[in-house]
Amino acid sequence: MNRSAAMDMKENDGRLHIRCVGGEVAAQFIFGFRIELEGGVSFTERDFEQVGDSGIVTRGESAGGTSGTVRYRNDLLEVTVELELDERERAAVWSIGIVNLGAEPVVLERVSMAEGELRHFSNEKAYRPWMALNVGLQSTDMHAGIETIQPNRTSYFDSFTLLHQADWQWEILLGCISFASYFSHVLVTQRAEAVFDVTVAASLDRLKLMPGASAATEKAVLLFGTDGHDRLLEAYMDKVCRQMEPRSSFTKPPTGWLSWYYYYGTVTEQDMMDNATALREQFPELPVDYIVVDSGWFLETGFGDWEPNGKFHYDMKRLADRITEAGFKPGLWFSPLLADSGSKLLRDHPDWVLRNNGMPVAGMNPNGSDVLELHEKNNVKYVLDLTNPDVLDYLRVLFRKVTREWGYRYIKLDFLVRALFTDRGNHSSLGRDQVYFPGMSTAAAYRNTMQVIREAAGDDCFILGCAAPLFASAGNLIDANRMTPDITRRNYTANPVRPSAWELVKLCGRTMAARYFLHGKIGFNDPDVLVVRGHEPEGISDDYKPTPDEAKVWAGVVALSGGMLFYNDKLSELEEDRKPILRQLYPIGPAAAVPLDFFNPDVPERWKLAVRRGDEQWTVLGVFNWGEECRDMTIDLESLGFAAEESVHGLEFWSRSYVSGCGRLTLPAVRPRSMQLLALHARTYRPQLLGTDMHFTQGWAEFASAGWADHTMNVVWRPDYVQRGIVVVHVPEAYAYERIETNADHWEKRGQLLLLRQRHGAEELKIRFVPL
Repeated sequence: MNRSAAMDMKENDGRLHIRCVGGEVAAQFIFGFRIELEGGVSFTERDFEQVGDSGIVTRGESAGGTSGTVRYRNDLLEVTVELELDERERAAVWSIGIVNLGAEPVVLERVSMAEGELRHFSNEKAYRPWMALNVGLQSTDMHAGIETIQPNRTSYFDSFTLLHQADWQWEILLGCISFASYFSHVLVTQRAEAVFDVTVAASLDRLKLMPGASAATEKAVLLFGTDGHDRLLEAYMDKVCRQMEPRSSFTKPPTGWLSWYYYYGTVTEQDMMDNATALREQFPELPVDYIVVDSGWFLETGFGDWEPNGKFHYDMKRLADRITEAGFKPGLWFSPLLADSGSKLLRDHPDWVLRNNGMPVAGMNPNGSDVLELHEKNNVKYVLDLTNPDVLDYLRVLFRKVTREWGYRYIKLDFLVRALFTDRGNHSSLGRDQVYFPGMSTAAAYRNTMQVIREAAGDDCFILGCAAPLFASAGNLIDANRMTPDITRRNYTANPVRPSAWELVKLCGRTMAARYFLHGKIGFNDPDVLVVRGHEPEGISDDYKPTPDEAKVWAGVVALSGGMLFYNDKLSELEEDRKPILRQLYPIGPAAAVPLDFFNPDVPERWKLAVRRGDEQWTVLGVFNWGEECRDMTIDLESLGFAAEESVHGLEFWSRSYVSGCGRLTLPAVRPRSMQLLALHARTYRPQLLGTDMHFTQGWAEFASAGWADHTMNVVWRPDYVQRGIVVVHVPEAYAYERIETNADHWEKRGQLLLLRQRHGAEELKIRFVPL
């Protein structure tokens, strides 16, 4: 395929032209800029004269592209566009610098780094609509997922978007790759089959630019792709990481138990210790790191009064010590950037509240989120002034105390975005209610505050951001970010207007699939906790009573996310038939699965996880039936990376059913609201390890190696994997009549499948096929 790219500049209007050609299709982006000042004044490139030796300067073939600077000037401003084009990556990156040439300050409201027309050219007609990725602003956005582009209707996207045309197999990515100072967005309006009006813009937060002073926007990006969404998103995230330099002391996602989705705000110290004891006694084989107390531990006066209430004997150090003695690391929940109107904190420090025109800024109002406890809903939550040195000192002292005096090694920071955008209006729209801080941009104030918290807590304290801005949190600020809304919600009023439990599972599955590519890039993904109980908590209504199939659907999403694995149910009340699900997800898998039907506007149905153990590799495939009807589901095996004529077989995890196919694999009568987990291998001429009933990867977590020599299969258990269960080996026809010698404690033959079981503590499983 021809992957050449070329860029030139249209002389008569000063706009930039970027063109990309790949095969028989091509795309072209022609754009200028717009600078919006306070009072409704705006300038585009047409309001300036080009100055100096503007143009595109070749860097040389070894650099793989071109770079250039284009300067514009009028009586008030000088504008500089710095642009780099990488032909090998089919990528353009640019930013805009602004200098105040006038004698008076100017206030910058918004800058469009790109405002223009995107055209796509092909010899073929497109019959399917364009699709677009909406990644959302913050970690718990409910609308994240794939959208269908509606002609003549403007679509809004935070940070970036990825446009997809299935008939042409092209993707086009537009947005920003840096997020240190300003929040950015993309607007897309389809005017014809392949013609779009596009804007890439950022709010400059009423930045006052003094005479002679300068300012720069974030870096915008344009990427073209023909090799699949996964590679294009990987290329995009590589650019983001180079700009934002994310880092963490933690090399793998954590595991744990969390109190919220069973106890909600009623949790007590005894509840915490009861479950810590149950984990140690009933599930000693599970590698669980943390025991985390969610909301409900602090004083009834609300956010800001971060001292323990009577349910915790007014002593959180005592609980941390008890959790540590039980063999776990303690964790604690906060919403540190907000404070209740009735809190002692604000009674003592009314000047710590951010004010707008003299009025305190409310991040949350009494009719806000339904995840708050009743006493918390009675108060307005005000935004703390994150530029006030006293507020930063307060946060520094608070988190030093929590980590160094109390002993907590994990902190969950919630509702962070509510100190940046209030709950008035939709966060994902131009009309959202942004919070403005004096003398500093909103994103910069947030990042500076989070850096204060990080330094106080220390690099060895794991920090989870919840309802946090996704990209503005990148850096050494948080270690992980929630990627979904809450998986359950407590009811506070009769017949509330809210999603059903199954709708929440689908919603969380949709948002997790849309953000799979973020995992391990700007922090670990948190898919929210694993909840598999089949009953509501005693005395609490949350309408979460999944069937066994529905529980496995959510378990499949959590497992295939590759992210954090926190469990929630009250262990002493967990149904016996649900306990194996818990055991089968630990330890966390090797990576995030890639949704093959990523551009499904509902919820992707096929999630692929490539697994490797030494020289062996196989595919773990999650197949979801999100619908309400039983149906056959067919998998194109070539889409999984198998050759067209390759014979493929494997096991379905939950049922241990044998599956096979060539070119295509059909799963008959997949039940509604269910999923199947397949471990698929290219068929070999000899006996082959197919899977187990122990871990969802069917062999990655359990075994260090599985070798074959002299008619003998030698399977070595991982030293750190203590569970033992059923091991399944496929025996081809050529070996069907040979005698089997094995050190397994029990084995049986079922057709071409050999099922073996060993005692706990066994280090190797040997199976010898002796010719008769």
